[in-house]
Amino acid sequence: MNDNDASGGDALTQAAHWYARLQTLPVSARTLEQFFEWRKGEGNREAFDAVDRLYRQTGTLADRPAIIAATAQAMTRSAAPPSRRYPWLGTMAAAMVGVIAVGLTTFAVWPSGGEQYATRIGEQRTIRLADGSKVVLDTDTALTVTFAKDARRISLAKGQAYFTVAHDTARPFTVDVGGTRVLATGTQFDVHRSGDRIDVTLVEGRVRVSSAERPVAQLQAGQRVIVDGSRTSPVQAIDTTPTIAWTQGRIVLDGMTLEHAITEVNHYVNTPVRLDAPGFADARISGSVETGDIGSFTMAVTALLPLKAQTNSDGSVTLRP
Repeated sequence: MNDNDASGGDALTQAAHWYARLQTLPVSARTLEQFFEWRKGEGNREAFDAVDRLYRQTGTLADRPAIIAATAQAMTRSAAPPSRRYPWLGTMAAAMVGVIAVGLTTFAVWPSGGEQYATRIGEQRTIRLADGSKVVLDTDTALTVTFAKDARRISLAKGQAYFTVAHDTARPFTVDVGGTRVLATGTQFDVHRSGDRIDVTLVEGRVRVSSAERPVAQLQAGQRVIVDGSRTSPVQAIDTTPTIAWTQGRIVLDGMTLEHAITEVNHYVNTPVRLDAPGFADARISGSVETGDIGSFTMAVTALLPLKAQTNSDGSVTLRP
């Protein structure tokens, strides 16, 4: 399919074309940019979500070519004519037959090399995977996606990512982070890699965490575990909201030390904040700031603590007594 093919027809027809295009690997960065731009249009997001729901209901039929025609008939058959009850259903069903046909090819042959995705410092990115899963990449993050007929594998080289996994027990979804592996079937979780330290936070569902081929923990919603080299923390029950606040473009600082807060803020900027104030590193601060907003952060810190902010010639900021 040509990227321009999605420009004609009504929103549902366009949505079906986009769904088929995103299911066909590889997907270029330009195509993703065009899709996100299209989705901003009035009614387009809702149309795409409707196509997504319909495909999830019929997607299990994609490996049975003999009943694709029957599926299309069932989708359009109604006690009353479609033009009276749901005038858009006939068009949508016809478009979805094309999506199911694409699904036959997409899910029969998976790429062997994998797709690589990355973000720059200060950048965040949302990726929709071929199986319907979604991944949000935080600043300075790199990962590789490799799908096979019987497995879905993510390799997180660095950074932080939030996963919303499409349920598929036949193809386990694993995230490999160095020697640590997170296994999920259909769930939402956050993985943060900083050097040898791996933080896994589960928001919804269940995941199993293992390290060096040994079981570490099975998490339930609202729990976190940290693997740092050969050390593993006890499973902790936490409020997951601060952990995933970055997906909404915010950093929650409640209870952080100033040193830790500066580290978090600096993840999103090329001109960092530096602390030149002995004795203040362990000072506790609270609140939240937008990612990349150094001005608001330093203003809050200097209001709470007897510090002043000095802007340097390179754009960085130094906090001094």
